[in-house]
Amino acid sequence: MQFIIMLKHQLKQIFSNRIAVLAMMGLPLILTYLFSFSTGSMPDTIYAADDDHSMYSKQLLELISQRSGLRVINTDVKSIKDKVDAQDIPFGFVIGQDFSSMLLSGQELPLSFVQNEENGEGALLKEVIAGEAGTIRKVVNDSEYMSGHLQLNADSMSRYLFTALKGASKPSIIVQTLNSSEEGENKTTAERFTGFMAMFIWFVVVQGLRSLVDEKENKTVNRLLSTPVSYMKYLLSKMAAAFLFGIIYISVILLSGKYLLRVNMINHNLPVLVMLLAMYLFALIGLTMLILPFMKSQKQFTSAASIIVAVTGMLGGSFFSMQFAPKVMRTIGKFTPEAWVIQVTSVMNIRDGSIGSAVIALAGIGFLGLAGAYVFMRKELRGLEGC
Repeated sequence: MQFIIMLKHQLKQIFSNRIAVLAMMGLPLILTYLFSFSTGSMPDTIYAADDDHSMYSKQLLELISQRSGLRVINTDVKSIKDKVDAQDIPFGFVIGQDFSSMLLSGQELPLSFVQNEENGEGALLKEVIAGEAGTIRKVVNDSEYMSGHLQLNADSMSRYLFTALKGASKPSIIVQTLNSSEEGENKTTAERFTGFMAMFIWFVVVQGLRSLVDEKENKTVNRLLSTPVSYMKYLLSKMAAAFLFGIIYISVILLSGKYLLRVNMINHNLPVLVMLLAMYLFALIGLTMLILPFMKSQKQFTSAASIIVAVTGMLGGSFFSMQFAPKVMRTIGKFTPEAWVIQVTSVMNIRDGSIGSAVIALAGIGFLGLAGAYVFMRKELRGLEGC
């Protein structure tokens, strides 16, 4: 009963700052709308440089042209760079020399983009090219599998599949162009919505646990230690209130996204989504509790937490897709909690095995964070009790 009373008090304290609560609920929706609005439509022409000159690189260019309705102008890298620098074209893309060999060996494909700045058209274009590159890889894998069982030449089988693929797409090319553009825009909006939601959930946790720093700064902790109330139980009420606040926040954001932005995540594997976001919330509480013992004032905590959330949000893919980011950024981004949520929600409809791995990883992050926070807080409390 005592715990429930403390929990109610903490929730009342969190919701007392109505301006902060409304801002945290409104900003993800506003940012998603603005980013989606600036995404723009697909361009009708793309300049490409094929440095590989293989059958597979040529097939990639043909698929991009035929299946997306783009006019592909094949040129060289220097011409693309000159045109981009002169602002004659916004961007171009390059197929690296080792495209075919890396495709056959299953490595990451050497596709690079030449552009002065990231924009909406470029983001949609990258999605289209990445999709067609995935199609090429699937054809190659299927050809190797079928040729091994039918005892046929893999290259001949690939040519046959490419011909059938392109032939099947010709009668409905206009319809496919419209659908792929709309699907690309919807996918981009969903990714940005998930990214901003994941980032602002951490702000929600910071808001929910900020009173712990206030109490330390105002010397309220000393008075709490002199009362018969267990301080550990008091900490648990703080974390439980932050968790419930996060659940309420996530529910409001998901419903708002469905009816205001037409981003429907609720009907797709809802139990899995609930479990994933609950573990994500738990992980953020653990990480936030871990840094709390090192914060001396509310101002310091707010500044440090804002920097951490912003940096991990950018590296995790909250603001833009990390698919074509530098390899170093992608590697670092894999260790951010936002990246787990964004990556897993993008594959949720196909029941990918990474969902279970993400839930376990987030749960592990939460428990490790709380364990570390317990160790540091015990030392801090012993120091206060000795004063």
